[in-house]
Amino acid sequence: MDYLLHYLKFDGQGGASRETQLPTALPESGAHWVHIDCSKDDGRDWLDNMADIPEAVVDALFADETRPRTVKMGQGVLITLRGVNLNPDSDPSDMVSLRLWATPHFIVSTRRRRLLSVVEQVNNLEKGEGPENIAELVATLTHTLTARMAGVIDGLEDTLGELEEEMSEQVLPEQRTILVDRRLQTVRLRRFLVPQKEAISRLAVELQSWVTKEQMADIQEAANDITRYVEALESLRERCLLMQEEFANHQAEKMNARMYVLSILSGIFMPLGFLTGLFGINIGGMPGVENGAAFWLFVGVLVFMGIGQYVLMRKSRWF
Repeated sequence: MDYLLHYLKFDGQGGASRETQLPTALPESGAHWVHIDCSKDDGRDWLDNMADIPEAVVDALFADETRPRTVKMGQGVLITLRGVNLNPDSDPSDMVSLRLWATPHFIVSTRRRRLLSVVEQVNNLEKGEGPENIAELVATLTHTLTARMAGVIDGLEDTLGELEEEMSEQVLPEQRTILVDRRLQTVRLRRFLVPQKEAISRLAVELQSWVTKEQMADIQEAANDITRYVEALESLRERCLLMQEEFANHQAEKMNARMYVLSILSGIFMPLGFLTGLFGINIGGMPGVENGAAFWLFVGVLVFMGIGQYVLMRKSRWF
């Protein structure tokens, strides 16, 4: 069964034993956790043949795209969450989905890519330091998924803070690439964290009859943390927009300065160009045609006019 990643039966003391024979019906006692790879079709076949699991649950667990949500389905609760991608050589904002369907004694979870929060809980259970029941597993996964986001968002804030300091001293073209990349990461994170905040808040309501006060506190704390992260992402997005405006203003100032210099030069050379054009016509009666010194005299007049225009513009504070 290559689709089966883990099947753990909790011992109620923080440990679990690995099982190989998957259940054919919902367990009515104990705590069982089945974690499968939803990219394998065999896993769907097993769930389709399992009694008491609605077809809508199977479709949700194997959906290609997911959005964070919590909804009551059948005898359990469907929970879809997202976690930052902390796998090697991965973009943290390319968030990994975790789909859960939980009852008081059974939970089935699916994933397409490895999620470190799940790996951590499996390792804790094997060491005898994990959750003791399904409710605690759900609360712990929710809290762990949320806690791992803090480092990513703090990193974004630090990067943008350094970029703001650099831009206050000098605006460089390569800074724009960094800004665009950080803004895209912010948009991707916010896309899933906003609905995840609602999903976790809903989760606290749906599981209130299963969980203890401590577990409920963990879920509520996760909801508060998500709210804080969403507010931080809103602030980061605004800062990105302000820095993009600063880039635009800087480019506009450079363009205006160049156009201003061209305008000054045009103002100086326009009358000079008029005179040279006028004296360049080939018709009779042009003064100085028979005088050998007329060319140098004309050049001297042009130089004198150019200097005079420059002095006049300086006194008028045109530049």
